[in-house]
Amino acid sequence: MLKKILCLLLALALLSGPAALALKWEYPASAHPAVDYDGMLPVTPFDETALLSALKELEGLCSRHSRDRGDKEDRRRVRALYEQVLEEMNLLVTKANLSSIQYDATGGAPEASALYLELSAQQTRIYDRCYQALAAMAASPYGDILDEDAGEGAAQSLLGYRGLTEEESALYLEEDRLIQEYDQIMAQGVPVRLEGNVWTAETLESAGVDGGTYAAVSEALSAERRRAAGEVYLRLVGLRTELARQSDYGDYAEYAYDALYTRDYSLEDIAELREAAKRHILPLQLRLLEETSERDLRALSVRSRMNGEEVLDTIQPFVEGFDREMAATFRFLREHHLYDIEYSAPKLPTGYTVALPAYGSAFIFNSPYGDYQDLSDTIHEFGHFFETFHCTQHDLWSDFNIDVGEIHSQALELMFAGEAGTVFDGNYGKVYENLILYNILDSILDGCLYDEFQAAAYQNPELTVEELDRLFKELSEEYGYSYEPGVESDPSWVENTHNFQSPLYFISYATSALSALDLWFLYLENPREARDVYLELSALSLSLPYRAAVEEVELRDVFDPETIPALAEELEAHLNGEQVSYGGRRNGGETAVSLLLCVFGLAALVLVLWLRARPSGRARAEARRREALDPWSFQRGREPSRPNGADPWSVQDRKPPWEL
Repeated sequence: MLKKILCLLLALALLSGPAALALKWEYPASAHPAVDYDGMLPVTPFDETALLSALKELEGLCSRHSRDRGDKEDRRRVRALYEQVLEEMNLLVTKANLSSIQYDATGGAPEASALYLELSAQQTRIYDRCYQALAAMAASPYGDILDEDAGEGAAQSLLGYRGLTEEESALYLEEDRLIQEYDQIMAQGVPVRLEGNVWTAETLESAGVDGGTYAAVSEALSAERRRAAGEVYLRLVGLRTELARQSDYGDYAEYAYDALYTRDYSLEDIAELREAAKRHILPLQLRLLEETSERDLRALSVRSRMNGEEVLDTIQPFVEGFDREMAATFRFLREHHLYDIEYSAPKLPTGYTVALPAYGSAFIFNSPYGDYQDLSDTIHEFGHFFETFHCTQHDLWSDFNIDVGEIHSQALELMFAGEAGTVFDGNYGKVYENLILYNILDSILDGCLYDEFQAAAYQNPELTVEELDRLFKELSEEYGYSYEPGVESDPSWVENTHNFQSPLYFISYATSALSALDLWFLYLENPREARDVYLELSALSLSLPYRAAVEEVELRDVFDPETIPALAEELEAHLNGEQVSYGGRRNGGETAVSLLLCVFGLAALVLVLWLRARPSGRARAEARRREALDPWSFQRGREPSRPNGADPWSVQDRKPPWEL
């Protein structure tokens, strides 16, 4: 809900100032109180009295001085009130995010569900109230305080702010309610009547029926669950179409790209990228599928069964060797138990990293599989945790370019895969790497598939559930899925919770996975430089749009027609056992050397040569970000096509490689 208000009503274009080059990585200072997760509980409602009082006083002071400079005492008071607003909002966001963790940990228990809905609605209303007061501040002589804190242009961006209408507030609240209805359908199922009996999953398991009856009832329960979820989706499509209409967009797909995710690429750009992915990426994924036997997969799964602490123990050596600050962050994560990654029967099947700004920290939640994916999921989430942990930008001013955030996570997955040889015996390190590569390519292809499917759904809101099922089957075949003869539709799209909770989100897996591959190829050739690029990217603002961020760190533009074919060629060479030569051009270091030679002459040459043997250092002084992900973001023969279902090996409701 927070992102929607930020994007829909403000359309902020807040870009931070240029970051200076440095010879040493410097992370922005921020407070990280030594508070364990248990010390943050229980989650209680947010008392908004002090915040509303501060906003009222702030608005009054700014209105009084709308035409004069005011006095020094009033300026000090305005600044103090503004800082109080930031602090109170940190507390509200933290409570809301903690409540989402509790909701998922308890399987959507009624009490946890009610508190999250209450805090979510409160966020919607109070963020709106904050921006109304800050708009008055922006129009006053104190607008420069906003620019100092949020970046040049913050005050200007607020001058045209319009508040939420009652209708918009009601639509947002209904959207949250529908998402929870979907959660409950997927977690608990829907009863069915068959042969005179009413069946649920629980009654079926306890009935002791024969195999034929069990199969028939199971199939009926699955079909009814998917049908009910599809009906909820139609209501969400209608609601979101109305939100887009109120914001003067032609359809919700256009709205989501522009306002919800502030992407610097269009639906038209993505259409071309999808075709390139089908042409160049799909054949390589099919090759990986053919080269990974079910026997190897089962053996790796047995060797990778670990509890949560064992997963963290396995990852820690890689993190310790990657970067000193990253190692310190990982130790902080463990010392204060800022994670819940153990198996628990009530848990919803989700995984994500969420910010806890009141504590200057974050939290990792994951419902594990009990196989190799627990390693990849956890290192993935730690990529988000690391960036979030060092962010100092307030949530009031942050944007949410998830394409950038997903590079942090997916690139770290790929780089960790190189350590698998020391984790697993025999050739299972290579099996693990191939599976991670398969999942990265799956991110690209499924990112394109679900984006194409959702765009069609929102551009044609009159489609029925049955028509959506047929559409998904048709599109899936273009991306390599295969079906038994006579199958005309596929309702499995309802299993992907992103379709419901984070619409049009999935394409960010595709763009970021392509850039993660690009960075990984650099890592294979020059690990030090690749680590430097990764750290630079993690220190960049998530408010910097995807293509701008990629250009800033000198990775290749995936929308350039030559990039995807080049990435595919390099991956094929790697799979053939050949040495990969990084295809991108990186000239920043050469420019810096030339400048040093001009200034310092021959005496500096030795120093320059020494620096060339070390990672280049482009430190970022600013870290503007939003939560690395939405608290409701959910995880998850030789014929030239994939078997039925989302997972080529068995698990149809598999989480995507992140998630988040």
